[in-house]
Amino acid sequence: MLSLPRLEAAFLKMDVVAGMGRPPGVLRGEGREAVAAHLADGGQLGLVLLEIRDFSLLRRLFRPEVADAAAEAMAAVVAGAAGRRGGRYAPLFAESLEPGRMLVVAGGPEVDGDGLDRLAASLRLEARAGRREEGVRLIGRPVEIRCGAAAVIASGAAALDAALSAALAEALRLAGDGEGGGAPALRELREILELARVRAVYQPIVNLRGGEVFAWEALARGPARSALESPAMLFDVAEEAGAVFALEKVCREAAIQGFSRRGQGARLFCNVHPRTLLDPQFTPGETRRLLDKYGMEPRDVVLEITERHSVKDFNLFHRTLAHYRDAGYGVAVDDVGTGYSGLLSIAEIQPDFIKIDMSLVRGVDANPVKRALLETLLTFSEKVGCRIVAEGIETEAELACLIRLGVHFGQGYFLGRPQAPPAPLGEQTRLAIVRGASLAADGLKCASPINDLAEKPHQVAPRESVAEVKQFFDANEAVHAVAVVRDGRPEGLVMSHHLDRLLSTPYGLALYLRREVSRVMDASPLAVEWDTPVEVAAQAAMARDREKLYDPILVTCRGRLTGMVSVRRILDALACVQVEMAKGANPLTGLPGNVAIEREIARRSEAGRPTSFVYVDLDNFKVFNDVYGFQDGDKAILLTARILGEALAAHGAPEDFLGHVGGDDFVILCDAASVEPVCGAAIAAFAAASPALYGAGDRERGYIEGQGRDGRVGRFELLTISMGAVDCAFAVPVTMDELGLRAAAVKKYAKSRSGNSFVRDRRAPLGLPGDDGEAPARSGA
Repeated sequence: MLSLPRLEAAFLKMDVVAGMGRPPGVLRGEGREAVAAHLADGGQLGLVLLEIRDFSLLRRLFRPEVADAAAEAMAAVVAGAAGRRGGRYAPLFAESLEPGRMLVVAGGPEVDGDGLDRLAASLRLEARAGRREEGVRLIGRPVEIRCGAAAVIASGAAALDAALSAALAEALRLAGDGEGGGAPALRELREILELARVRAVYQPIVNLRGGEVFAWEALARGPARSALESPAMLFDVAEEAGAVFALEKVCREAAIQGFSRRGQGARLFCNVHPRTLLDPQFTPGETRRLLDKYGMEPRDVVLEITERHSVKDFNLFHRTLAHYRDAGYGVAVDDVGTGYSGLLSIAEIQPDFIKIDMSLVRGVDANPVKRALLETLLTFSEKVGCRIVAEGIETEAELACLIRLGVHFGQGYFLGRPQAPPAPLGEQTRLAIVRGASLAADGLKCASPINDLAEKPHQVAPRESVAEVKQFFDANEAVHAVAVVRDGRPEGLVMSHHLDRLLSTPYGLALYLRREVSRVMDASPLAVEWDTPVEVAAQAAMARDREKLYDPILVTCRGRLTGMVSVRRILDALACVQVEMAKGANPLTGLPGNVAIEREIARRSEAGRPTSFVYVDLDNFKVFNDVYGFQDGDKAILLTARILGEALAAHGAPEDFLGHVGGDDFVILCDAASVEPVCGAAIAAFAAASPALYGAGDRERGYIEGQGRDGRVGRFELLTISMGAVDCAFAVPVTMDELGLRAAAVKKYAKSRSGNSFVRDRRAPLGLPGDDGEAPARSGA
């Protein structure tokens, strides 16, 4: 058996070979015991050395602490990986020899060079994959790891010193030449490519509006229980070997071969490296032959381009993508929110689908900033004509929030894990989507946050006694609930009637009165974040058990208690919403609609209050809406509503009225003296703001081409606003028909004038005594 003093001397001599000035300390504590036990059992030793390439240069180019941080990150990954490894050579322990250099001592039953090489390759791959993002963050690029491995071959104790020194020297040489740790991985990659040993698993992409599977994403896996089983390691080795195209070809065939459609229109998302698309061997014809072979069409396939890889030659890339689109393939951009190009790559690629990275999806239900980012991306996607897929959905709360925001599709473990063959959605997942869609539909009614209804909560500490809480309720009869709070965070809820019922049971006073209130509280009360819509909170409250149905809701901000809302206040708020909706408010602008307009006219008429009725209409709006789409059409309507409201606020009276008839038609009711200032300000503002609704080319030309109401194609001027005013004395009642006929005539005259126009009816006001409605129609600007 080899003696430990001789082994310690050997490792000290290794320091001399490596050019280090201190003992590595590898034989301390558990490491010493592990080596001793292994040698006592007659086992063999092997060394794996991993180092950051050009580490000394990194220390000079960057601050030493930055390079040292990268070294510490690498050491942590290697130590963790060494602790998980098994096989012919199992790591006994890992030691940091100096910053940027790690030594792993492994033991095996016999000398096995191939097994040691596989261990070295595996450790190197984990070190590279595990710290890729850390390296980019610290030094602007991934840290390159070099590796060397050598067996310690000694015939006895006398030869151990030399054997250890020789093994370390060989490992250092291999690492310095860049030869160590790569050969086994390359051999395994070659076997995978030659024998097509890639497996395909499929994860569902779900339509969040309909609840059905829209598509499956094919994900590649290497051979089970191999160093290249992980797709990250598999593609890292392929990229290093220049074999990405060959690997993707194998993956693509495995994905198509194993894919079976589960419904009309189901599609297959295939990941594609951007540089693969530019490879001359990657042609639609070859993929088309695969599709024909397995009974699929190009329209069934979406090429998913990861955003983690940069695209430098966009001109060639555009031509290539256009070729695939013409052939019928869809295009998606993956990992949006991370990677190289961000929104620029989306604008350049113009994909059919944008896949949002899980970093933006995780916890979105509790993060208002992430929700705002997703809302922005949704608006962006609508403008460029694509659809959003949210990746990494792991909770029902995230799913419900995404449905409420209007995200088109979802993907993640909550909806379905990757598996082969593709499997249908589970019943619980379908129910979760239905619940989320129901909340989203209700949430369209009102977006008021629950915090608007919150009241200051009554609080007690968990260690307060039941007797103290009972005394508090007796002294404050109007209080029916207290929150149990520790360090600002709610732990439970105590209701007065629940406590009375508990204490009134036989022996209730004796059993509970002296106990801590935490023993009798409801430990799982309903708590929601402050920005949760009132309707969503109400739905959650009504879904509780019967005995909790009318318990108040706790309101939190980042987990800390900020308020409490009774069910009665929620119901009152929803009743107010229903009343406001009954007034006929326009869903787009929020302005009063037809019912409210008629009611306001009738009120002014009954009061005999003189009023100017202004009918507002946009010219050429239909053509604009057809050419630019409903999204920009809504934007034009909202712009008009804002301009009219601001003009009325600046030049009108507080009791003046603005209503939205529908479409691009509005109504203003104001005093006769303010009608011209209000309309003049509105026309000036609209003339200044409306050109921004158009593209630069249309603005320069001053017209757009489209189809008019008569069905004829022609040139149409840019949007203008026409305003026709009718004065009403209301000294006698005026019917809506009379007012409608007079207003329609004035509006028609206003629209006949070129450009933005205001026309005021110069006939006698409606509603004068003896008015027969037949006065001359003298209208003018």
